[in-house]
Amino acid sequence: MKITEIIERVKQEWQKLREWYSRLTPKKQVLVLIGTGFLLFLMVWGIFDQPPRQKGVDDHTMSQYEIWTCPMHPEVQMAKPGQCPICGMNLVKKEMSSSTAPTEGHKHSALPAGHAKVTLTMEDVQKIGAKLGVAEVKPLIKVVDAVGRAAFDPELYTAQREFLESVQHLKDVKNAPLEDVRQSAQQMVESSKLRLKILGLSDAQIKTLEETGKAGGSLLLPKPGEDAWVYAEVFEMDIPDIQPGLKAKVSGWSLEGETLEGTVVSVDRVINPTTRTAKARIQIEKVPTQLWPEAYFDVSILVPLGIKVVIPSDAVLETGKEAWVFVADGSGGFEPRMVKIGVRAGEEVSITEGLSGGERIVTSANFLIDSESRLKGAIEAMKKEGDTRPECPPGQEWHDAMQMCM
Repeated sequence: MKITEIIERVKQEWQKLREWYSRLTPKKQVLVLIGTGFLLFLMVWGIFDQPPRQKGVDDHTMSQYEIWTCPMHPEVQMAKPGQCPICGMNLVKKEMSSSTAPTEGHKHSALPAGHAKVTLTMEDVQKIGAKLGVAEVKPLIKVVDAVGRAAFDPELYTAQREFLESVQHLKDVKNAPLEDVRQSAQQMVESSKLRLKILGLSDAQIKTLEETGKAGGSLLLPKPGEDAWVYAEVFEMDIPDIQPGLKAKVSGWSLEGETLEGTVVSVDRVINPTTRTAKARIQIEKVPTQLWPEAYFDVSILVPLGIKVVIPSDAVLETGKEAWVFVADGSGGFEPRMVKIGVRAGEEVSITEGLSGGERIVTSANFLIDSESRLKGAIEAMKKEGDTRPECPPGQEWHDAMQMCM
């Protein structure tokens, strides 16, 4: 409705009121004036007699504000009892308290959204089964597990023999009078060398083969006391970590509980399109027992990753986009801390940001502390929303149920 229409409507009502008043008898007109004056007196007296109202919301009222939430899904918030729409558990009542205020994040990283610092007594920690650990600064070793087999590789053995024969042939025709003969011999050497590279041998290994002049007889039927080869099938995602010179451990039922140690000599440069693996050749010096060709083994290749800040992987809570841990402050407080994960190595992970060596963290039952942290964060958010309620006119109060001043 436009302002002009409102003014016109007020004029019409005022005209009707004047006509009604003019039709009254003089005695009734006096009574109307007295009544109107009395009502005005009561209104003025009520305004000036009302005690001054403090701005904001009373802390005691807010501390008794009740919500109903799910213990396992704290993001579920309801105004009355019921069941969790996610897991079906009965909702529990939570009351607001002054201890629910979230704290600022550690200087390393920001506080996770929707979380708050949690304070627990030692009795509470024992009840929920929480355990503490320390972020360690230490060398981290990643173990790449693979399936291996004892080498029976006539192809590589034949390629080595062909290379040695081509090298010898080149030496024999070195002083040949025909240039074409020497070029043909050189091409045979280069061709056989390329084949060895495709099969996984490096330039250094090919040079060693040329200097020794001996093909790897252990590629066929190695005997006890001789060097043996084990081929490990390394998955595509682990190939970048595998380099010649890494140590490997080989075990299997045919070794009768014994574990052999070897060295990665080469890694194939071509990935098997069917299995998505590449062959890593492991040399074991002077095997004490017979390795039957094509026998299967369990291979563990040790990949050193350097000095890292390391924590148990169970200490990290992840959503896929974010990761955080709970850091103990030494006085019963547990602060949620955003972290960045580096490398995963078995049951340990390295932390590249958000945590320093020596800090104490929660390593078990952290999901229970996380639920409490989320709940307190949600309650604090509701308190902040309450602080933004409009100030009511004198004589009125804000009602949550009606969402208005009355």
